[in-house]
Amino acid sequence: MKTKYDYIIVGGGSAGCVLANRLSENPDTEVLLLEAGKPDRHPLIHIPVGWTQISFEKRFNWGYKITADQALNGREIGWPRGKVLGGSSSINGMIYIRGHEDDYNGWQAQGNPGWDWQSVLPYFKKAQHQERGASQYHGINGPLNVSDAQASEASDTFIRSCVEAGIPEIADFNDGPQEGCSYYQLTIKNGRRHSAATAYLKSIRQRKNLTVLTGAMTEKVLFDNDRASGVQVRLKGETQIIDARREVILAAGTINSPQLLQLSGIGDSNLLNKFGIKALADLPGVGQNLQDHLGVIAASSVTKPVTLLAEMSPLKLVKNLYRYLRSGEGVLNFPASHVGAFMRSSFAKDQLEKGRPDMQLYFTPVSGYRDEEGKSVVDKPAGVTAMIHIVRPESRGSVSIRSADPQDLPEINTNYLSAEYDRNVLVEAIKKMRAIFATKAFAPICGEEIRPGKEVQSDAEILDYIRANATTGYHPVGTCKMGSDPMAVVDHECRVHRVKGLRVVDASVMPTIVAGNTNAPTIMIAEKVADMIKRSAAKT
Repeated sequence: MKTKYDYIIVGGGSAGCVLANRLSENPDTEVLLLEAGKPDRHPLIHIPVGWTQISFEKRFNWGYKITADQALNGREIGWPRGKVLGGSSSINGMIYIRGHEDDYNGWQAQGNPGWDWQSVLPYFKKAQHQERGASQYHGINGPLNVSDAQASEASDTFIRSCVEAGIPEIADFNDGPQEGCSYYQLTIKNGRRHSAATAYLKSIRQRKNLTVLTGAMTEKVLFDNDRASGVQVRLKGETQIIDARREVILAAGTINSPQLLQLSGIGDSNLLNKFGIKALADLPGVGQNLQDHLGVIAASSVTKPVTLLAEMSPLKLVKNLYRYLRSGEGVLNFPASHVGAFMRSSFAKDQLEKGRPDMQLYFTPVSGYRDEEGKSVVDKPAGVTAMIHIVRPESRGSVSIRSADPQDLPEINTNYLSAEYDRNVLVEAIKKMRAIFATKAFAPICGEEIRPGKEVQSDAEILDYIRANATTGYHPVGTCKMGSDPMAVVDHECRVHRVKGLRVVDASVMPTIVAGNTNAPTIMIAEKVADMIKRSAAKT
């Protein structure tokens, strides 16, 4: 194996796969991609419904848990993050959402030129192949396939119910305004998951200038004075040093990227000194600003066989398998949700940005809940479930190392529900979902409420239910935030402040979380920064 490359990319997740593809387009540029997890060969990774099994599978998951959160009754919620080629794009629910256009205008307003909606839109389009065809908002012939969710009786009923409840039906969540109800768009192609690894790596693995190593645990970044010179990697039980001629790029995600910075001497000097790590750059913002979409479930039984449970008899499973093999459709082609809504609560504060939602709803034809590990558990009665997220939370948490040992998982403090606004919005979210279930349009299939249950009525009772049952939306961001303020970790080109030759390019650089799922924005960030890196290289 070579011991020197132009670029070393740490993390083979969504951002890392994009960077590996784009930076190796120049045959004279040698690129190394390091992934701590396994290759993405397991068949359940590629069958969409497999996400329900692999999301918490130890072979593909870092196994993070948050520190016991008193606001959530002291629960330690599981936080699945992908430890496999493709990262979380190989284990997620495959929903393609960009966020609201003003999310990105807000990034620019926080001191990040070139990150407004009109500037990032071309990179969303560059990344995608939208099966609907090209438009002002969508591109074709990009690496990432984006398809429409399958229609169903339950989902169509949900759409009609939303409209009756005052939520307008829209054609596309990804063309800017966003507020309304619609079918989701998905990273699925011909009935198979289209992860970042499939989209960006599969067709280019033969490039002689690209090396991809799995099972490679990066332990820290190495420096020559204040310039990143390479990485220390644990590979096949041995420690190896690999040098970078140009840059080291951390694409290890919202948890691992700040952890690696701290292990490498970049972070709050008080934390680093505690574990005997010499502070190369005192950046107190490393690991701070953690944000996530907290969600809570409402569920109802149904009176008609319109749920997935109705497709689980042995005969129907055989039919579904045949249908899937023939056309890629049916139960096996099932993402986290087919249909949903973005809504604005009465507590939304952006009066100058009318229509900017602060709640996202995922509807699925299964009644269930999440256990303490966060795993999905199906209730016995046939039913439907809505998971409602607060998508613009004010609560902020942190990620910090527990020791100088790279094998020790970091401490994750979410501070969920620490902001009154977050509590108010989630209480209202339950009420909105109940209003949808109570519509005339939903009456033909709606039975008894399963969750929260008829005994939960007052705001205080609803909040108690939230504290006992709310869980992660799997969208952590923000721990290496982009900006120029004292708590910023990287600049607007994702270069780490106060050192040279080091960037962070993943969801951790988002200064504020976007309204919606975070995979598509992470891919966009990597596409945009890849161009920045190329321009920088051309000048030297």
